[in-house]
Amino acid sequence: MRQIVTRDVFVLIGAGSTVFTPGLLRDLATSETFREAEVRLVDVDRTAVETMAAVGQRIVAAHGSGITVSAHTDRREALPGARFVTTTIAVGSAAGWRSDLDIPARYGIKQTVGDSVGPGGVLRALRHVPELVAIARDIASLAPDALMVNYSNPLSANVRGIVDYTGVNAIGLCHGTMHTRSALSSDLGVDPELVTATFAGLNHLCWLLDIRTAETDLYPRLRQLVDERAQGKDAAPNRSEGVHAPVSADLFRTFGLYPAPGDRHVAEFFGDYLGNQGPVFEWGLDAGHDMTIEYIDEKDSLWEELRAQAAGTAEPVVEASQEAERFVSIAEAIASGRRDVELAVNVPNHGAIENLPLGAVVEVPAVVDASGVSPVAIGRLPDGVAAVLSARSLQQELTVRAAMERDIDLAVQALALDPLVPTTAIARSILTDAIDAGGFRPAAPHSHPYTKRSGAQ
Repeated sequence: MRQIVTRDVFVLIGAGSTVFTPGLLRDLATSETFREAEVRLVDVDRTAVETMAAVGQRIVAAHGSGITVSAHTDRREALPGARFVTTTIAVGSAAGWRSDLDIPARYGIKQTVGDSVGPGGVLRALRHVPELVAIARDIASLAPDALMVNYSNPLSANVRGIVDYTGVNAIGLCHGTMHTRSALSSDLGVDPELVTATFAGLNHLCWLLDIRTAETDLYPRLRQLVDERAQGKDAAPNRSEGVHAPVSADLFRTFGLYPAPGDRHVAEFFGDYLGNQGPVFEWGLDAGHDMTIEYIDEKDSLWEELRAQAAGTAEPVVEASQEAERFVSIAEAIASGRRDVELAVNVPNHGAIENLPLGAVVEVPAVVDASGVSPVAIGRLPDGVAAVLSARSLQQELTVRAAMERDIDLAVQALALDPLVPTTAIARSILTDAIDAGGFRPAAPHSHPYTKRSGAQ
């Protein structure tokens, strides 16, 4: 009798991601666990997904792997039989992200990233949550046993929408805490592989609870280095993470824990670091803003490189590294049954952090094995930290509802509750501009009473 071989099926939705998709394909191509896997790439842009498939096929061939890579524009065609589904969608593409920065800027609001919190994070959630919920509903229908792993920002709001509205088995992944651990380990003069760290909080504001080697508690030395090297307000711009970062140092002094992942992200959770006066960012944060603009603008050049790799006129990058994107390592643990401990996953809070709201999507360590991804119970966070995170998680819950119900009033409330938005009038103006730009489609006709504003209020 002929033996039937079952192949693990990976579906990547939003496969036009210029950085994530090639990296994931490299990680899969070097995985012994998934040498015979099937990878189905999905994107609404046929040219983009076919280019990525061609790049993937070259990467797989370079490693002598038995993986097959195919291109699809219809996710429902690709989903049946999937064991793992990743989402890296960007509704509105780079132009949408740029508008998330530009619209608030008309009203004097500065953002360094604008993809998770701040008014830009709210606007992005209004676009992304409904589409990700629609994807999750297709997963529930066509691949109900699959693990859905979302990378699209705003990560917390997106995962919350997916879980609340579909019940699909879903987690969110972000490499931010890993980068912070590596940067701090380097500053401390310790090999990152020898460092054990525990982080807990929300995505892009996750707090270092413990850092040590087998022999030494490193937190006292970290505190000393931060005091020695971190500059204060008006620090010179610096793009790298580490003990010199002034905003992270100020939060460390205020709350007693070091935050991750870097000044450009954590600053947006608070109302005072970005400032509302003048064109110059304070606390050296102009470098973080510049990094975001450069990242948005480099998409065209990245596509030129990928097209050359697909055509065979340039060699694809074949080196794999799971240090940043942990998806393949997690999938290997589930498929093989080995037990791993992941530094940070984003999951609904069902007691992992005792003093944050139930259901809030929190970033915590997790045990991964054949049974899936199980968050580690952290206990209570310090009251001040919990207060900041609780307020933000409740705002995210409101944002998810606004997105799913396409409710103008809830969307205005979500914007008005953000610390970077100084007045409700500005919140209304931002939403009006987003509606006019096609970034949000309210359920009711666009005849609301909000008047457009120009300039800061």
